[in-house]
Amino acid sequence: MNWFIYYYVICIIYCFYQLNKKYKRDGLDYSSPELDSIMVLIMAWVLAPVDVSITWIKMVKEAEEAKIRQNKKFL
Repeated sequence: MNWFIYYYVICIIYCFYQLNKKYKRDGLDYSSPELDSIMVLIMAWVLAPVDVSITWIKMVKEAEEAKIRQNKKFL
C-alpha cells in the first residue's frame, strides 16, 4: 500500500509541474486553475503515465525523423 501512496504523490508533483509550465507559457487567460487542480488531484495517477508515454513517443519519432534527414544528406 505504501508504494501506491508514493506513486500517487510523484504523479501529483509531475502533473502540477506540467500545469505550472503550461500556465507560464500560455498565461491564465481562458483557463480554470481551480478545476485543473481538482482534475489533477483526482486523475494524477492516470495523467502522469499517459503524458510521459506520449512525450517519449514524440521524442523517439523526432529522433527517427532526424536520422532519416541525416541519411538523406549523405545520399
